[in-house]
Amino acid sequence: MTTKVEQATSLRCPVCRAKVVVALQNEVVIHNAILKVDPASGRVTAKCVRCKAWVQVPLRYTGDMTPS
Repeated sequence: MTTKVEQATSLRCPVCRAKVVVALQNEVVIHNAILKVDPASGRVTAKCVRCKAWVQVPLRYTGDMTPS
């Protein structure tokens, strides 16, 4: 699995304002482990733990997407 972290700032869910992404000094913390990847673009979204909305996160998947 190959990923690329994009420039990040702290992000909140646009629906309920729960904190989803926190940008620390040398890392990005996504507060929910449920991630979804768009195969065409590699964009990653995380599911908000509070309201279940999908939120774009500063992460792009660049690897092979074949099921194992």
